[in-house]
Amino acid sequence: MMDPLASSRHGFIRTVAAASAMLVAACAVSLQLNDYYLYVVTIGAIFAVLAVSFDVLLGYTGYLSLAHGALYGLGAYICAVLTARHGLPFWAALPVAGLATGAAGALVALLSFRTRGLYFAVLTLGIGLVGHQLFLVFDQVTGGVGGFVGIPGPEQPAWLPVSPVAYAALLALALLWVTFVAASLFVRSKLGAACLAVREDITLARALGIRVAAARLSAFAFSATFAGLAGALFAAISSFIAPESFTVLGTGFQLVALVVVGGMGTLWGPVVGAILLTALPEALRVASTYSLLAYGVLLLVCVIFAPKGIASLISAAVRRFRGKSKPAPDPARLRREATP
Repeated sequence: MMDPLASSRHGFIRTVAAASAMLVAACAVSLQLNDYYLYVVTIGAIFAVLAVSFDVLLGYTGYLSLAHGALYGLGAYICAVLTARHGLPFWAALPVAGLATGAAGALVALLSFRTRGLYFAVLTLGIGLVGHQLFLVFDQVTGGVGGFVGIPGPEQPAWLPVSPVAYAALLALALLWVTFVAASLFVRSKLGAACLAVREDITLARALGIRVAAARLSAFAFSATFAGLAGALFAAISSFIAPESFTVLGTGFQLVALVVVGGMGTLWGPVVGAILLTALPEALRVASTYSLLAYGVLLLVCVIFAPKGIASLISAAVRRFRGKSKPAPDPARLRREATP
């Protein structure tokens, strides 16, 4: 029998290999697209980063946070201030934005984890609303309603001769790869196992001696850190950000939709949800009247007919395909093997 630790290690290696292959394929396909579709790929990848990191908290720990829109915006504004007003290179501002947002997320967690269930969601909703209002109030720093303009883009190396739009798409895909690998490593760690125990039964987890507070705090901080990284990259790529990009009703609830539609607790399910829910409004842009309708119908269909998300449907289809592809056992051979 294979050692569980070795099995987990092999599973992580397979995950990294599959994610790397998908990254190479996505980069190769993206380089063949025009600027418009490259921008769609970039935004889809950034939201996939948000969805994967958010799934670590919602799907693996069971806590619904509605403050992530504000955390996403915090990372964006930190990067904008550091690069545009203090002259810091993007590659130096990016980790600072991620770490600062992770620290802010840990502070939000310390405040929010005094409650549970619906009260936790309501408290984080309040924090998200306050955060959005702070973006408006501190207009000398954030630009207020008028937005923050003139954010420098990421420095492009001379050895990569692609257009700036293609470079932005490659950066977003690379950040998605890093996020997916880091999340896979987290959920396979002892902290990830503790998060799963907290999700299933927090009382039993405490009885088993699991450090519930450490598990919840680490999941929230991890999720907030990558939300900050996504916000920083969004700010640098867009060169303009405004508070309406980081609202609770916009980004906050959209993250929930991405994870629920894709499949909670799967990591790759939220990537599918982000791709689908980013591409759908763009595909229906010519008929904008029906775009929101199609978005709502898709949510209803997934919640009613696929409550575990699109990932569960894909997994079931793969299992059925594998079952049909296996040859039927030979009855005569089975009888021979059963005969002593």
